[in-house]
Amino acid sequence: MPAKYKLVLRKDMRKDAAEGSKLYYASANTTGTCDVYELCDLISAQSTASSGDVKLILDELVNVMRRNLGKGEVVKVGELGSFQLQFGSIKSRRIVFRPGKLLKDAIKNYTFEKIASGAPDEGSAGGEDDRPGEL
Repeated sequence: MPAKYKLVLRKDMRKDAAEGSKLYYASANTTGTCDVYELCDLISAQSTASSGDVKLILDELVNVMRRNLGKGEVVKVGELGSFQLQFGSIKSRRIVFRPGKLLKDAIKNYTFEKIASGAPDEGSAGGEDDRPGEL
């Protein structure tokens, strides 16, 4: 199934962009949310662990990550990827996720499909191309 996108009119962020110029940018369209309970059910259906066992493991993973990130360690979670604490100042703290090779490779095989929409306007879909385009 192809990943769906729409074109959204946004400010042109290129270095040489004229003042006030805008471009259409492709924006991924979400089709819903897979919450932790559904995720646990899906994982348990493919393993011998119960949904509750999977939830217990995920909860403990968060606890271990909190502790180890606080110690300044990079937390590597196998093929999922790695997590690292990063900050620009003491007040600007965040956790950076770097996907593993399997996830990176997976997106190379995705196909894309543009969502048909009405007249383009700021903040909504429009245009005919999946690349940014000048107005």
